[in-house]
Amino acid sequence: MLMWQDWVNGILGLWIIVVPFIGLTGASLVWTLAVTGIVIAVLGFWSGAQQSTSAV
Repeated sequence: MLMWQDWVNGILGLWIIVVPFIGLTGASLVWTLAVTGIVIAVLGFWSGAQQSTSAV
């Protein structure tokens, strides 16, 4: 069963592919990628924590 975090990670992965082609430059590009990376990291750690606690 896929959790909603997996779907969000997939969408964010596609977003990372699209970002270079939408014309962002400078600070807006840095902030976009930084926020995207933070969201991916939080969801990844959260998903890992849920899986490790359900295995016990």
